[in-house]
Amino acid sequence: MSRKRKKRQDGYLNAFTGAGIRGRDPFAVTRFANTFRDWTTDTKEADELFTSNGLAQRIVTVPAEEALRAGWKVCSHEMDEELAEKLDSLQEDLGVKGAMSLALSWDRLFGGAVVLLMADDGGTLQEPLNEDSLKSIERLEVFSPQDVSYTGNYLYDDPLEANFGKPQFYSITSKWGNNFLVHESRLLMFYGAPITNERRRSRNGWGGTVIEQIRDELLRLGSSFDAARVAIERLSQSVLKFHGLASKMMSDAGENEVMSRLHVIDMGRHLLNTIAIDTGEEYTQHNVTIGGLRDVLEEFEIAISAASGIPMTLLFGRSPAGMSATGKSDLESYYNMVGKVQERVLRPQLSRLIYLLSKCSKYELTLPEHWQIEFAPLWNPTEKERAETDKLKAEARKTNADAMKILSDVGALDVQEMRDTLEQQSDIVLDRSLDNMLASQTEE
Repeated sequence: MSRKRKKRQDGYLNAFTGAGIRGRDPFAVTRFANTFRDWTTDTKEADELFTSNGLAQRIVTVPAEEALRAGWKVCSHEMDEELAEKLDSLQEDLGVKGAMSLALSWDRLFGGAVVLLMADDGGTLQEPLNEDSLKSIERLEVFSPQDVSYTGNYLYDDPLEANFGKPQFYSITSKWGNNFLVHESRLLMFYGAPITNERRRSRNGWGGTVIEQIRDELLRLGSSFDAARVAIERLSQSVLKFHGLASKMMSDAGENEVMSRLHVIDMGRHLLNTIAIDTGEEYTQHNVTIGGLRDVLEEFEIAISAASGIPMTLLFGRSPAGMSATGKSDLESYYNMVGKVQERVLRPQLSRLIYLLSKCSKYELTLPEHWQIEFAPLWNPTEKERAETDKLKAEARKTNADAMKILSDVGALDVQEMRDTLEQQSDIVLDRSLDNMLASQTEE
């Protein structure tokens, strides 16, 4: 007779302490919650937070504004100053910085954004953008994901195309409520933070948001400040003793009498008021300590600062804490985060916009064959930092010159090679008149 083998599920269990046993160990049933929520509900919550919560609005807009604050320029070895100034003036007239800042804010808040190029190319909005007949771009219109939708009947179906699987047309709702159809070539698309394909499909093609990352921390911070406000209001706890409390609480009328009496005392309690009590009552106050409350609130602020990637010095306007603290390392991390936004999100959109501006016959812009967008530095060094940098460069040049002098003294390097090396490895420009004179005399 064969015995039936039992399926075993081994794990760490302790029958005495209850560790790992459901019903006795609370951590045995701890798990991550399913956050797969309805996208429409999430966007409404994000909209409400952005409108009514100043901290949430700051978390959304500050990095977007910072990414565009210092500006950018088109760089090329063949770029002349007149062309660069003309291009900058054209972008300023179109309000490119404002449009990109708003689009980036919606991208962080809602998981995407759309910039509609109102281009004059002789075609309608439903037709593909004709670059060969493009005359001008009149203005830029920014829309959030709630105003943009697409239908699965008009998707690119050629796997060899770069736009394979993406919509050909988008339906856009204006601020006044009217709908119109736009071909995707007339749009600059922002797709939000990276998420899985499953979630992106459930969100109509849009991506992740910064609100999802800070929602729980934002709620905890708000709740902690509410609790702190209540604690401050109740720095002293009142205690009222009166005869026959237990018997009074046994009836509805007696309970109402007690509650009414407590309410009268609470409403009349003030530094300028006098509290009247019966001879059989005793009224006392016990002070409540709130030591450590500030430290607890600060921990919640640190948590939301870490979740948002914005240092506390910028998010809360607080000075750096700790011995010899300057906040420089926090700002460096923050600027690195903003730099990634510039490179991964802004650069592709700005590159396509500038390319289309160069195709407009009205503007007469001829870009070099090879060009790229370069963002201005986010960090501006102080006078002291610039002086220290110059000092380090000077010391490095001196060390290099001393090394070459030694090589020249032993005959491993002649004077001409030393001068060439100095010019190549530093920003020093040497006078070549003597070299040219010696060279001409040698030839004669």
